Amino acid sequence: MKATRIFYLLTLSLLGVSAPRLVYGQGAAKQASLSVEGEVKTPLVLTPAEVDNLPKTTIINKDRNEKEHKYEGIELGLILKNAGVTLGEELRGENLTKYLLVEASDGYQVVFSLAEIDPAFTSRKIILATRKDGALLSSDEGPFHIVIDGEKRRSRNARQVISLKVKFAN
Repeated sequence: MKATRIFYLLTLSLLGVSAPRLVYGQGAAKQASLSVEGEVKTPLVLTPAEVDNLPKTTIINKDRNEKEHKYEGIELGLILKNAGVTLGEELRGENLTKYLLVEASDGYQVVFSLAEIDPAFTSRKIILATRKDGALLSSDEGPFHIVIDGEKRRSRNARQVISLKVKFAN
């Protein structure tokens, strides 16, 4: 965990972003977090504040009631890159059999091939949103929500995301 935090802080400093101070130990309130694990070089555990301080991407998307909203968050590919997932030139051969399993707090799961997320393969954006219409996501939607640009059906726009797991297909 300590090595993961150090890697994350180094990544933030390279991006020119200052990390928020977090209090650990007895009496510290339990914060919602997102884990990035599996076939990664550096597993990560990110809080909403940490993700909210990273460079933002915006997607205009409709909700279940067909109302348009402006979602802001970090591109999923950048999170995976920070965790050391094989992307770009490395995403070939057996690495193309890797996939991302997104898990929500209610047990909902969705799957993406890594090529769907990698900017070297597609211009379509997939973000891990922390904001909707300028405000932090509500508790029934967030703190993390996968939003996919141009997806005709919104079934993979997972809400209340708690983990991202990179795995090899069998």
